[in-house]
Amino acid sequence: MFAWIPTHDRSHTRSITQQTPLTNLNGGKIQMKRLIALVAVIALAAGMASAAPTMYGSNGLFRTISAKNAGPMNFGIGAYGSVWRWTKDSSATMPADIAVMDINILPSGYFSINDMFELSLGTGFYMPSWKVNDSTVYDASGLLDTRVGLKVSLKAAENITLGLYAGYDIPTLADTFLPAGSYSHNGGVDARLLAGFGFGAANLDLNAGMYYDMDKYYRMTSLTDSAEESVYPNMSIPFSLGFSYDMGWVTPFVDMNMVYVMDTMPYGKTGSTTGETVKRGLMDNPMWAGAGLRFYVLNGLNITVGGEYNLLADSSANSPAFSDGEHWHAILGLHYAPKAQVGPKVPATGIIAGKVTDKNGKPLAATISVAGMTFNADPATGNYTAPGIQIGAAPVEVKADLKGYISKTGSVVLTKKHKKTPATQDFVLELKPIPASDVTGKIIDYKTGNPVAATLTFVGKKTVTVKADANGNYATKLDPDTYKVTAVAEGYNANLFNVTAADGKPVAKPVNMVKVKEVFSFSNINFATGKAAITPEIETALQPLLKVMLDNPDLKVEIGGHTDAIGSKVKNVKLSQARADAVMAWLIGKQVKAANMTAVGYGPNAPIATNKTKAGRAQNRRIEIKVLGQ
Repeated sequence: MFAWIPTHDRSHTRSITQQTPLTNLNGGKIQMKRLIALVAVIALAAGMASAAPTMYGSNGLFRTISAKNAGPMNFGIGAYGSVWRWTKDSSATMPADIAVMDINILPSGYFSINDMFELSLGTGFYMPSWKVNDSTVYDASGLLDTRVGLKVSLKAAENITLGLYAGYDIPTLADTFLPAGSYSHNGGVDARLLAGFGFGAANLDLNAGMYYDMDKYYRMTSLTDSAEESVYPNMSIPFSLGFSYDMGWVTPFVDMNMVYVMDTMPYGKTGSTTGETVKRGLMDNPMWAGAGLRFYVLNGLNITVGGEYNLLADSSANSPAFSDGEHWHAILGLHYAPKAQVGPKVPATGIIAGKVTDKNGKPLAATISVAGMTFNADPATGNYTAPGIQIGAAPVEVKADLKGYISKTGSVVLTKKHKKTPATQDFVLELKPIPASDVTGKIIDYKTGNPVAATLTFVGKKTVTVKADANGNYATKLDPDTYKVTAVAEGYNANLFNVTAADGKPVAKPVNMVKVKEVFSFSNINFATGKAAITPEIETALQPLLKVMLDNPDLKVEIGGHTDAIGSKVKNVKLSQARADAVMAWLIGKQVKAANMTAVGYGPNAPIATNKTKAGRAQNRRIEIKVLGQ
C-alpha cells in the first residue's frame, strides 16, 4: 500500500510514502535516523551570470524563473537541499503519533546559448523517513522526475525583459515508491510567460502559465485498506513572484509561488462506506511564501540559505491520513554561476538638431561644438544634426562658431525621448564688431619729393574724407572693407588707388602726385647706336617711370622719342619712333594700361640743346614722358 499527494512542484514532486503494515511495527521502537543533506557542486568553466539556477534548472530564485538571459555561452550549475516534516495524523485510521521527515536533493543547471535562448535541466532525489512512536518504520530513496526546459528572453525596454519558458518532465520517478502496475509514467508539460523588471540593484520577476500533468496513478482509500482508486491527469496554473536586491556580496530575496490545480473529478472519500465523494478545493493548493539570502563566497560560487512556508494547502480532502499536510521547507543551495565579465555599460545617447542663421534669416555654415565633438551646419540651409550625445540629468552645452560672428552657446537637457526625436537648439548669430584699421601715409610731389596737402576720399560701405597736413601727412580710421581712394590737389592730376582695411590691422599708404602736363625727361636712357632694343641698363632707368604709371593707373601719357641731328633726318625720325614704341611695349608688359599711352617719334625736330657739341647732342638723345591728363 502507498499514499501519494499529487503536485507537479519539484520541491515535493509526487511526495510518495510507501510502508509495510503498521500492525507489524507497533511493538518495536527504533531510533529515528535524521538525514541531513550537504550539497556541493563546482563547475569547471566560467559563466556570465550572477544568479543561480532555480529548482527547475533555469536561472532565478527558488521557484521563480528570471526572465533575463545569463548571456552568450554561459551556465550555472548546482543543487538545492530541502527538508520538511509532515504533521501528525488526526485520523482514527492512523496511530496517534506518526510523522514523516522527508528530504529532497535537487540538482539543476542552465546553459545560455546566446542572449535569447537558454537550455535547463533539473531533477530530484527523494529520501522519505516515517516515524511512529519515535521509531523509524520506513526509509527509502529514489529519483524523481527530470525536468528539461527551454527559455526564450527578449529585452522589451531598457529595464523590462519578457520571456517564455517551456518545460517537460521526463518520467524518471523511481519504482521504489510505487507497487507494480500502480503508476503510469507519462510526464508533464509546463509553459509559462515571464516578465522581469530591473530597478538598479532591485529586480522583480513574474511567472504565470499552465501545467499539464499526464501521469496516471492510483491511491489507496485508507492506510489500513488495500482498496485503490484511479487518479487521472490534471491541469494546473502556476504563478510566481520574486523580488531580489543585489547588495554585491549578498542578495536577499522573497519568493512567492502558488499552484492552482484544476482537478474537478470526484472520487471516493477515504474511509467512506456510503459512496461519498470529494473534490480538490482551493485550500488544497500549495501557496509557498519563501525568503532567502544568496551569498557570493568566491568567484562564481554562491550559497543560498532560506525557507518556505505553505500558506494554503490542507490535504485532508485528498489524503485524510495527513490532516495538515506539508507546511514548511528548510532549504540550502550551493551553486556555481560566476558574475559576468562585461565591460562598462554603454550610456544611452540622444540627438540634438537645429538651425543657424544671421539676424536676417540667412543660413550660416557655422561649426557646432557639443560634448567634445564638432559638427558642421549645412551652408545652404544652416541646418545641423548632432547624434551620439550622452543622455544625462545635467544640461548639455551646445556652441555655434563662425568667423566674423559672435559665438553663441545654448543648453539642452536630453531625455530618453531624444534617442529618436532630436532635441532642438537653434542659433541666430550676430556679426562680430571688428575694430577699425589705422590708415596713414605721406603725400609728395613725384618729381620733386615735396609734400602736397592733398585731399583723400575713401569710398566703401562708408565714405571717409581726410586732408593731409602741410607736411603731406594724413591719418584716418577705416572699418573693414576695400575702399576706392581718390587723392586730389590743385595743379596735380588726381591719383586713384585702392586700400583694404581688415581685422583692425594698420595700413601704411604713401601717395605720389604728378602735376598736370608734367613732362619727365629721361636722358639717361642710352640705346645702342642705330638700335631700339631695351637693355638691362635701360630697364633700370625706366623703373621710376613704371612706378609713376602704376601709382597713377588712370594717368594718360605720351612717350616721345628724340635724337640728335647727326645723319639722315628721315632715319632719325624712324629710329626715334622705334625707340618710343619699345618703351611703350615694355611698360605694357609691366601691367600698364596700353590705352593710357601713345608713342611718338620726333627725331631731331625737338632739340633741347645744341647739336654742335657732344654734350648737347647727348641731351637731345632722350625719351620724354608728357602727362596728357586723366
